[in-house]
Amino acid sequence: MDGKGSRKLFFIFMIFLCLLLLLSGGFNLTQHTQKPATTHKVHKNKNAEKRSFAIVYPVAHPFFQSVTQSAEETAKSLGVNVSIWASQISDVKQQIRIMEDLIQKHVDGIAIGPVDSEALTPIINKAVDEGIKVICFDTDAPNSKRTAYIGTNNYLAGRSMGEVVAQLLHGKGTIIGGTGTATLLNLKQRINGMKDVLKKYPNIKLLEIKPNDSIPNRALSNTEKMIRSHPHFDLFVGMDSLSGPAAITVWKAMGLKKELVTFDGLPIILNGIENGQVTATIAQREFTWGKLIIKRLNEACEGKEISEIEDTGTIKITKDNIKGYLKASH
Repeated sequence: MDGKGSRKLFFIFMIFLCLLLLLSGGFNLTQHTQKPATTHKVHKNKNAEKRSFAIVYPVAHPFFQSVTQSAEETAKSLGVNVSIWASQISDVKQQIRIMEDLIQKHVDGIAIGPVDSEALTPIINKAVDEGIKVICFDTDAPNSKRTAYIGTNNYLAGRSMGEVVAQLLHGKGTIIGGTGTATLLNLKQRINGMKDVLKKYPNIKLLEIKPNDSIPNRALSNTEKMIRSHPHFDLFVGMDSLSGPAAITVWKAMGLKKELVTFDGLPIILNGIENGQVTATIAQREFTWGKLIIKRLNEACEGKEISEIEDTGTIKITKDNIKGYLKASH
């Protein structure tokens, strides 16, 4: 594809991202004045005591909108404060700076989706040593002192994707795919789960998976490059929240009729299922995370014992069950 075609695809992709923001209600955060690359929003309860919690996302993205909403609603009902923090790009150093800031503020509890589990482990441990309760969500830091992990069992979710892929290809075919920030443990676990299933199918070949570092235009360009390199591929897998939307954009622009399997239940992906661009998606139950995060942090502060691992599960969505899924989620 020439430069003109690539620019057209990028323009179309940005329109899709704007539509995604509108359909999801937007990622409504205000700029934090001391950290221009970080967004920060605080929900304060007038009657709250000093107990305060913070949620640190791996990156600012509409995927987390329902997490914010349920966290704020739960914070209000429990009479606690919650602040929301997210970098505009997936950046380890910025997450560490956010954690340092929260430790200095001595919040009562932090929930974090670490961009790099190993790199964030020392700062998580520092927070715990300072008496702050820490929970991981979305992606874990299992070697840290964190109290618990809330979210998807990403290895099992990856295995679910592998089974869907093998069924669609009838045990034979070639795959290309996209993933997000390479250091994210949850994405590594998904890929490993999928690969372990595909080992049972020697005639299915995984040709390439490119990381996009959570940058939208890179997700788009990666997809274009892989299609040029492997024009006869049979199926595309999207392991993160950007690769699926990028593939949908390319499918529309190029009129492709290839199988597309991805993760998450974002509006653009659900629309893709209804319109035939997406074959299946493995949707997480992120809308439960915010409530669980605030409840578990509050329970931990009260000295109650909480489960170390709280698997919130996934659901496979196809054209066969999307109407029921949409009805149940509204």
